[in-house]
Amino acid sequence: MDALTKAQNLLDEGNPSKALKLLPKGPQSAYLRGEALRMLGDFSGALKAYAAAKPADAVERINLLLGIAKCNRTLGNAELALDAAGKALAAAEAACEDDLQIEAKLETALALRAMGDLKESLALLNGLYKTFSSARDCAAIGYVQWARGGIYRLLGEFKLSISEFEKSVANAKKSGDEIMLGYAWFGLAGVSRVAGDVASSEKYYRLAEKIFRNTDDVFGKAYANCGLANALRQKGALDEALQHYVTADKLYSSIKDRPDLGFVKWGRGNILLKRGAVKQALAEFKKALALFDGSDEKRGELLSRLSIASTLYLLGNKAEADRIYDAAVAEARKHGLHTYLEQFT
Repeated sequence: MDALTKAQNLLDEGNPSKALKLLPKGPQSAYLRGEALRMLGDFSGALKAYAAAKPADAVERINLLLGIAKCNRTLGNAELALDAAGKALAAAEAACEDDLQIEAKLETALALRAMGDLKESLALLNGLYKTFSSARDCAAIGYVQWARGGIYRLLGEFKLSISEFEKSVANAKKSGDEIMLGYAWFGLAGVSRVAGDVASSEKYYRLAEKIFRNTDDVFGKAYANCGLANALRQKGALDEALQHYVTADKLYSSIKDRPDLGFVKWGRGNILLKRGAVKQALAEFKKALALFDGSDEKRGELLSRLSIASTLYLLGNKAEADRIYDAAVAEARKHGLHTYLEQFT
């Protein structure tokens, strides 16, 4: 068995670190290297590896495009994600690869969600839900429920969102998919927090953290630490929250995930604000805004702008605060978001 086959088997078994050690450098192994890095949460590194790949056949080319779509979506490059997903769908249709067509449609829906086209994304997800329900595919059903839960959260439909995430948790458990279960806990934790149930949010983030703690998934670990820090901040456990923000900062920085690092800076800014360090808080909010710049993370951008406005008001810059606040609210309404009403972000 050659190194590429061994590496592929290790990836199939969920061991990307071991697979990466086996892979030689060069275009022949670039695709598998990209897959290993993606599974480790290093999406920027994965994209570099994918760029050097020379797909062996149509199926590998489709999977390569899907990998590119997934990485770009997570990094806040929604238009690039949508483009790659569209190319994957066209290639899958040409190759008559039914399963890959479905995966490409799912990735298209997620890219549309990231772009803010929530209704179009939801319509596509509802169609896929019917397909997966007919096949009784618990794992796929749970994934769609997770995706729909995120859309309902953005729309401010918290009860619907919680219901979808709870169903996603149940289906992840039924399918035995621990990673999917972790992301379902993330979703449930996030919407519980913004809906004001901080105790449940902390509980769900801790359940997710236990899952990712024992994996090689750097992104998952960073997500767990940032989310838990958010819940602890809202609970008032500021010292513990700050420790988790520090860990999340290191992890997100290691994989060059700028948009998610922006949420860490924003959260830390809020702790500084609670402690009366207003000018330091403003500096953190500005760092967060700079990290969201150039990405499709509209909500993070708006949160940063709203926080900058509030902090400027505290510093006596009323006119500038009004201007920034009004522009952020108008932008939120344009995108159908209610970020300016959130109290437990």
